[in-house]
Amino acid sequence: MPSPFPSSTSNPGTGIVKLALRPPDQPVFEILSFSYPLKLVVSAHHNLLPSSSIEASATTPLRPSSVPLLFLLTYGGGLVSGDQIHLSISLAPNTRLTIATQGSTKIFKPSLPIDGSHSVQPTPLTRQDLCVSIAANAALWLGPDPCQPFASSRYAQAQIFEVDVEGGGSLGLVDWVSEGRSARGEKWEFEGWTGKNEIWDVSSSANRKSAKGKNEKGAKLVLRDNLILSAPRIASRVDNLGIFGTIILIGPLFLPLAKFFIDEFKALPRIGARDWNAHKTLIVANTPNGTLLTDKERQEHWREQRQSRETKDGLLWTAANVRGAVVVKFGASEVEGAKVWLKEMLREEGTLDKEFGSGALMCVK
Repeated sequence: MPSPFPSSTSNPGTGIVKLALRPPDQPVFEILSFSYPLKLVVSAHHNLLPSSSIEASATTPLRPSSVPLLFLLTYGGGLVSGDQIHLSISLAPNTRLTIATQGSTKIFKPSLPIDGSHSVQPTPLTRQDLCVSIAANAALWLGPDPCQPFASSRYAQAQIFEVDVEGGGSLGLVDWVSEGRSARGEKWEFEGWTGKNEIWDVSSSANRKSAKGKNEKGAKLVLRDNLILSAPRIASRVDNLGIFGTIILIGPLFLPLAKFFIDEFKALPRIGARDWNAHKTLIVANTPNGTLLTDKERQEHWREQRQSRETKDGLLWTAANVRGAVVVKFGASEVEGAKVWLKEMLREEGTLDKEFGSGALMCVK
């Protein structure tokens, strides 16, 4: 008997998000569609106070009254071997969006054939593609939990960002992958994990420059960051790290946070240099006579404690300016150590909590 319902025209795993600003300053999703196994859920908005925005000025009168929090979810908490996700996001001028997950994205290993045979079969590739357009004065914070590939899985992701850099578009993201199910003794036992992040400048000035380094749309390549982890012997090449991650920051809204990472990296003890703090008495929160610390003393105390925890957690990190963007690379012995470090850095600087709300920090809770 034929079905009385019309056939679906959507492709599996496809999602489309279009965020606009309704006058005078109300963000609204003009399009929010998705199909299995992808699921998109909008949570509570973070309200912005007129005085809280870093970039607010007379030259940018339009700004959102709130920042939506969009959860990027999959049924079952992960992707089954062979799943394909294709998500397209468009942020209109003066909008902001926070994207988070509700836990690590698990990449499941392939199941055995139904007949129970153990014949050697190529591992299906699980793939996730994200394409984001960020218009003038728009901003995106992409803060998922770490990706957790199971043993024998194979995964690839590509995240392409088209940003109006000249118009004040801003992008911040964290992209990290763990060793797998450490509770079950897995240590980088997946077949392969590939990640690519690209940032393209779509501003008018970039389009007027030479064609070198441009894509088919005339956008100028700002940054391409690739990570390729392929079997065999991945564990022997990561120097006992249990997690590895990348942070990318570009645009005026993330400028203070980017500067903070660079300044803190410059303050790290250098190899071969004497540790002048080795015999220094740590500053306590309050002196015996009740005098409060100055801001500079408090920051020095926080830095000493953080660097001590970095050593304990086996955390290594570096930061660099790359064509107007700041790229941070970090790794730690365990996932929790990386989360603690990132949470301390983001909370100490304060941009995310103030400009995007507490949902932006869900990945480090």
